[in-house]
Amino acid sequence: MPDAKHKIRNYWNRRSSTFDRSPGHIIGSIDEKEAWISLFREKFGSRVRKVLDVGAGTGFLSLILAEMGYDVVGIDISEEMLEHARNKAADRGVKVEFKLGDAEDLPFKNDSFDAIVNRAVLWTLPDPEKAVREWKRVLRPGGILCFFLHEPHQGGLTQRLRRQLGNILILFLERRNPWHSLYDGKLGVDLPFRGGVEPSVITKLLEDAGFEHVSAESMHEINRLKVTNMPLCYRIAHGNHTQYCYTAVKPESGGVSDYRYSIMNGTRVDYREG
Repeated sequence: MPDAKHKIRNYWNRRSSTFDRSPGHIIGSIDEKEAWISLFREKFGSRVRKVLDVGAGTGFLSLILAEMGYDVVGIDISEEMLEHARNKAADRGVKVEFKLGDAEDLPFKNDSFDAIVNRAVLWTLPDPEKAVREWKRVLRPGGILCFFLHEPHQGGLTQRLRRQLGNILILFLERRNPWHSLYDGKLGVDLPFRGGVEPSVITKLLEDAGFEHVSAESMHEINRLKVTNMPLCYRIAHGNHTQYCYTAVKPESGGVSDYRYSIMNGTRVDYREG
């Protein structure tokens, strides 16, 4: 394993014991959970069965999808994070196959999954382009990629002061050092998307990788519900940091889809050419 991956794995292993103390990493309310369920119903329609959660962490997306009835595999580079995810799945009585693995080098055969999801993963990776190509490889033709990523933090003195004040409160309330963070680059790992990325950069990345029907949508309602249920220290530090939902479709064989896909309602409409 390259040195950068060792640093990333070790960071998340250490972070695993406090990860779920951060309100943004857990479901804050029934309304927020229902919003996530509605989103996946819209994006997946009725033809998705087997889902891969890349960078599953402590199981945020995996558990929601398993409770919805999907056949879920969750993969993560951190064994400690996965151990927490397994315990949570057992507590909830849902079945998820959690596996140790690298988001940029997946241990699966081509065309293995109907859908791939992930949440706040691309910013943690040294080679986002390689990761996206891998995700496309293990999707079946016509499969759906659906993931979530924040835009960059706002700059300016006011926002920097808000973040510093929020970090001080986190230091005392969560008993962890928020300045020692992979996000802030303290570990010396080059992460191209660290700090968030503009939607146009991600949509171009997906299109260049050969995905079709690429879409970026601001998650206004989920963002609102998440912030509403955050403690004050997180609301102080959060600011206007919008999360986007990205969706894309792997082309059918030959590189051209033989159906029309509606991003609006998450369903396929068969329309054979010729």
